[in-house]
Amino acid sequence: MIEKNGGPYKNRLDLPGGTPEENETEYETVTREVLEETGYSIVSGVKLGERRYELPWKYKQWNLSQHTAVYYLCTIEPDSKIPIADIPLQDSIGLQWVDPHRLKEEWCSPLVWEAVHYVKSKSLPARRKTYHSWEVLKQTLYPRI
Repeated sequence: MIEKNGGPYKNRLDLPGGTPEENETEYETVTREVLEETGYSIVSGVKLGERRYELPWKYKQWNLSQHTAVYYLCTIEPDSKIPIADIPLQDSIGLQWVDPHRLKEEWCSPLVWEAVHYVKSKSLPARRKTYHSWEVLKQTLYPRI
């Protein structure tokens, strides 16, 4: 998981992700985003599914964050670690290896919490998930290692 420093999931644990670049496949986007936000290269990945999330978040002229998360189960190259990308609007301050069974929901973005559910149940709901209230944290609640 990454430590998020921007957006509605600021100060929470999140999954790497972002917007596809021009002519980039979905898997290429996943590979690039994981490298940029964690410093690790992906060896292989299998798509698990997608889920749409909606939550209240005031940003510019919008009052609602809407995004579709695409979940991949990936294998990384453990010896490939490089520094995270120094790019404009980088919203990762690094990664944390955390046992999913020790996580608390309030530490996590909805995407991470869904991944925890997947680890425990091996299922990923496809329906939209709407949060009617959401707090952008002013500080992290999870322990840093």
